[in-house]
Amino acid sequence: MIEPSILLSEIFLKKLKHQALAIDLDGTLLDGRLIPTAHRDAVRLAIKKGFKVIIATARWRHMAEEIQRELGCSDLIIACNGAQLYDPVSGEDLVDHRLSADLSNRFAQVVRAMPGFASATTDHETLIQIAPTTDTAEWSHPLRAVEQFPDFQKEAPRILTVQGDQMVQAVMTAFATEPSDRLLMLESKGPSGETVLTLTTGSASKGNCLEVACSALNLGCDSVIAFGDSDGDLDLFQAAGLSVAMGQARESVRKAADIVTGANYENGIATFLNAYFDGHFDGKF
Repeated sequence: MIEPSILLSEIFLKKLKHQALAIDLDGTLLDGRLIPTAHRDAVRLAIKKGFKVIIATARWRHMAEEIQRELGCSDLIIACNGAQLYDPVSGEDLVDHRLSADLSNRFAQVVRAMPGFASATTDHETLIQIAPTTDTAEWSHPLRAVEQFPDFQKEAPRILTVQGDQMVQAVMTAFATEPSDRLLMLESKGPSGETVLTLTTGSASKGNCLEVACSALNLGCDSVIAFGDSDGDLDLFQAAGLSVAMGQARESVRKAADIVTGANYENGIATFLNAYFDGHFDGKF
């Protein structure tokens, strides 16, 4: 990691060419399920200054669109851990990678009737498998509660997720020998601090999506500042011109970033952006 104070002159010279932010949601922009006021204000300031804001999340694109409305932007969305690049203005996908139907159906068999939380995101909805005793009143479109997943031959999902120690271990064991070009499994932290295991096809990548997004926006990837907190953000860091890790991220993620700011619950994005726009880095984030 390079200390912010050492990067001062470099960033000051570079900052004129930064034109976009690529921001992860859980553990980065969000604190739990909410955008902290300081984060919202700092990102809105960036938008006012002409920055594009690309949401880059493991979540479904519908949630990203809700976040966009709160921020006041409608730029491209990297969803499902890089399995989808979506244009909310045209309603079109610029990238769309799906898991195979046979692998997805095997997943459904593994998690069936098992305690925990599992999800499968298709084109228009996210199916949530939960115990029959769980109150489903809180789920609304695009979330739909099911007691078991349907046959995915009709429509393969972009991403599968599981939470709960027993379910996570069962899925990791079942797919441990799956070739990396067919399946990518990543662990991250959910909004309540729980471990979330995500499964996408091996071709899914936030970094690759960022490259396609920049091409569509007529930007260079070196004009992007990327913010993230997990292994799923590492290829995003590699593709961006400047990378910023959140303070609570694991050491490997912090080491991969150019800058380490405060934790998401300490307004880390706002701390960085306010210093960036002020042209003032004192070496402490």
